[in-house]
Amino acid sequence: MNKKEMSDKLLMMQAQLQEMSETLEEMSQEWDEVLVTSHNLEMENHYLRERLNASHQQLTSPVNDEPVEEIAQTSDLGLSKARQNLMNIYDDGFHICNISYGQRRDNDEPCMFCLDILYGKQTKDA
Repeated sequence: MNKKEMSDKLLMMQAQLQEMSETLEEMSQEWDEVLVTSHNLEMENHYLRERLNASHQQLTSPVNDEPVEEIAQTSDLGLSKARQNLMNIYDDGFHICNISYGQRRDNDEPCMFCLDILYGKQTKDA
């Protein structure tokens, strides 16, 4: 093999390695996105199952004379079970507002729309 052939072969191999490196980087980024999406879906599935179980238990529990609003008040903050579930989702770093629902909050920064849902005007019909 002469110097020209060897030089051409080395250049070709360098180009192939560069292409493989770029492909590997792209695949790595896509894999990271898949992992984040998978984690988000697992968390959403978990909260939906909790909500479904809570709804099922509420439907199958014995009927009391208390209004549904009073039965639903379960937290120390006076939040209903539904609001408590939303708070758990928000605390895990996800939006609960209608603008960005289900998306991860950047650096867990507060969202005024989400906070308004959690702590905004809470009316009770008396």
